[in-house]
Amino acid sequence: MPSTRNILFFTNSELGQANVALAVAEEFLQRNDFSVHIASFSQLAPLVVELNKKTPCPKSAKFHEIDGPCMEDLAIRTNVGLIHHKPGIAGAVDGFQKVRTIMSSWTSSEYGRAYRSCVDVLNELKPAVVVVDSILHVGLNACRSVGSRFAVLWPVPLKDVVILNQPNAGFLWKYPMTGSGYPYPLPWRLILPNMYLVLRAAMAMTTRNPSSETEGLGSDPQVMSPFPLTNAYQKDSLHLTPAFREMDFPLHVPENVVGCGPIVRLHQPLLEKDPEMAAWLTKPTILTSLGSHVKPTEDVAIEMAKAIQSVLDYHADHQVLWKLRYEWKTSNAFQRVLGKFIDSGSVRIVPWIQADLIAVLETGKIAAYVHHGGANSYFEACKVGVPQVILPQWLDTYDCATRVEWLGIGVHGSRKAAPGIDAEEFSHALEKVLGDKNIHAKAAAMRDVCKTTEGRVLAHDRIADFTL
Repeated sequence: MPSTRNILFFTNSELGQANVALAVAEEFLQRNDFSVHIASFSQLAPLVVELNKKTPCPKSAKFHEIDGPCMEDLAIRTNVGLIHHKPGIAGAVDGFQKVRTIMSSWTSSEYGRAYRSCVDVLNELKPAVVVVDSILHVGLNACRSVGSRFAVLWPVPLKDVVILNQPNAGFLWKYPMTGSGYPYPLPWRLILPNMYLVLRAAMAMTTRNPSSETEGLGSDPQVMSPFPLTNAYQKDSLHLTPAFREMDFPLHVPENVVGCGPIVRLHQPLLEKDPEMAAWLTKPTILTSLGSHVKPTEDVAIEMAKAIQSVLDYHADHQVLWKLRYEWKTSNAFQRVLGKFIDSGSVRIVPWIQADLIAVLETGKIAAYVHHGGANSYFEACKVGVPQVILPQWLDTYDCATRVEWLGIGVHGSRKAAPGIDAEEFSHALEKVLGDKNIHAKAAAMRDVCKTTEGRVLAHDRIADFTL
């Protein structure tokens, strides 16, 4: 019998964060055991409308707007944009400072309005449980203030969830600091630099940039500011991640952290969603996508093109599907590199892929997946057992490059050039991934691990149990 209990999802509006929340919300809609509510910034509203259209359920999810700027708005108005940075000490510190600058651009009045939006919806719905995005600090603060029962949904690997829970302060000396690009295991010579980066990250995340804007701070700055940007982990909450232990470095994982496996949204098979694309995917294909936010410069696009040219010259039986946000048709230099392959149909370049990328990966035709190291891309590749080439750009994407090499399921494709790309280095990475049988075997073994459960289903079940 349908329940009138409410479940509320608090999530950021950027897809990298929101996709896992939308996936779990879809599962709750299908089960019809809770009334589903989703609170986020206005940019997510159209996606909730789309979710309701594509999910055939008796009830629809209701959207509640959080009154305030989303992360993308904050990044644009601070002129930070994407947080590209180099690996190493100087690069990682630059990345930390960019995050601090973005979050410091919240005015106290804006943060107060957003906070009150969250409190108001909590008081209105009195949800049986709230599922909170791990970096939506305003939602976390509201839940703690009101005393709501909440679970934290992390769209990231286990390391990011439990790093501060490692025995003997392992976060200082055992694991590479996010953004550093350091290897795992951490060699002795990098332990002190790693400790320094942990300190610099803590400094950046605990205090906002100096600002003359103090209106509305009142007597409790934490309520009116996202700072300090504390870790969302709490020992008395339920924590869910799309990762299994087998998908990360060796870690101590507390009992209240549940590895659900990849949490992906319901989607149509490629043959149904885009029959023309499915018909083209007849040969082993290198899928290349650097995420929805990355728009490469001409220099970077041409370096990537040169690498692809080199690989296709040797692997004539392969083809490339490249999701690329770059006006390549007007670039003579780009055309000189890949023109003949584009004309022959061996390289297909599109600004957007109509189907979900997971549907493309599931065809069995993808020989390698080139991506920037975003968590969603990583988990989807693991789910289908496709070897990965990582071209990291910022913070956690450097961890991903280290992770795939530690696990043996992929290669760092820009170790020397990151966040840029060097044609020779990238082509060597592609060659290794295409030709290394051990990488393919380990990627296939990872797929078998992921087959043990459906992430969004397990997330639903554990959240539902948490309300009892």
